[in-house]
Amino acid sequence: MKRALAVLMVLPVLAVSCKKTKDEPAPAISLRNNAVPATAGSQFVSVVASGQWSIDLSGGWASVEPSEGSGSNNAIVLKYDANDSEDTRVLEIVVTSAGGSATAEMTQAGKTSGGGTFANGSPTATASWLELPETRADDGYDFFTHSMMFQGQSVRNYSYYWDYDNLVACWVAYPLVSGHLSGVKRSDSWGLDPLLDSGSQPVLTSAFRAGNNGWYARGHQIPSADRLNSYEANTQTFYGTNMTPQINDEFNSSIWAYLEGAVRNLAKKSDTVYVVTGCVTMGSTYFCYDNTGKKVTVPTGYYKAILRYQKGSTIGFSGYMATAFYFDHKEYSDKDFSKYSLSVDALEEKLGIDLFVNLPDKVGQETAEKIEAQDPKTVSWW
Repeated sequence: MKRALAVLMVLPVLAVSCKKTKDEPAPAISLRNNAVPATAGSQFVSVVASGQWSIDLSGGWASVEPSEGSGSNNAIVLKYDANDSEDTRVLEIVVTSAGGSATAEMTQAGKTSGGGTFANGSPTATASWLELPETRADDGYDFFTHSMMFQGQSVRNYSYYWDYDNLVACWVAYPLVSGHLSGVKRSDSWGLDPLLDSGSQPVLTSAFRAGNNGWYARGHQIPSADRLNSYEANTQTFYGTNMTPQINDEFNSSIWAYLEGAVRNLAKKSDTVYVVTGCVTMGSTYFCYDNTGKKVTVPTGYYKAILRYQKGSTIGFSGYMATAFYFDHKEYSDKDFSKYSLSVDALEEKLGIDLFVNLPDKVGQETAEKIEAQDPKTVSWW
């Protein structure tokens, strides 16, 4: 399966024109993303209407399903082809009803636009991203990245490693600083990830449907609360590719939520915290369904690996220190996540993957080994 990495800026777009023709209220139309990369993809379109409506597109390189309906619908799927031209192109999406019409626009980048240097589909900047685990050419997964605006610059939001068979991200990796933690409210903008077609990801505008073991919550891998610096950044955390089926009351909203909160508190007193959140599907016999009936595997375990950098710190090595956590996916009666901590080395052995693969290039192999071998039960830096 071909590995791909794409960078995306996400901005909400409202109807850009509206014309009323009768007493019935005019319709409205909006997109999750008004700017998309050159690669083929899909996203949700929302229509607000009180009666019958239909949608027309300006170009032959996109389609919508359904193209007509009645009343409001926030789960209309817009699919678009790859742009093989070097020029950007604009798609007009027009909704018409008895009350009038409204138009929204989507701009698709040209195949060479984007302002970065690309090699084999991956920006060369990823070589220095400290949060990234290893990727392998023969494992059947694909690597993707979303971008966001932060402090006036386009930067990475988070990266993920996609498992097409189980419809979950093996891991989601991202940097976290105090500036990411405030600015906007939680968007709850559940939507499609435009980097994948709708058939290759869970559609989760509403909750997972029960499978062979009951109901599960939509569990974020990068928490919504870790990206409150902008609506754009927060909206990306609600893509189906960032969700996994999680036990709710005694896991997702309990011990797991307490760990997520502790990581945010750590970020407030650190220069940068690099986080890997992942799930394990091996051995799972449970599944649930997305909103369209696709099976999604329920993970058997979850983990976090955390690399903290604090300039001048006397704890750790060269300003870096690390810890990890592993949980079987089950109900927990307590909220003491510290009991489930282990070294990054120990987690790597358990998972069979190399976490923080770029750390040796930053600090040297010997120092990196010391950082990843730290026993969190003997190093108190929370």
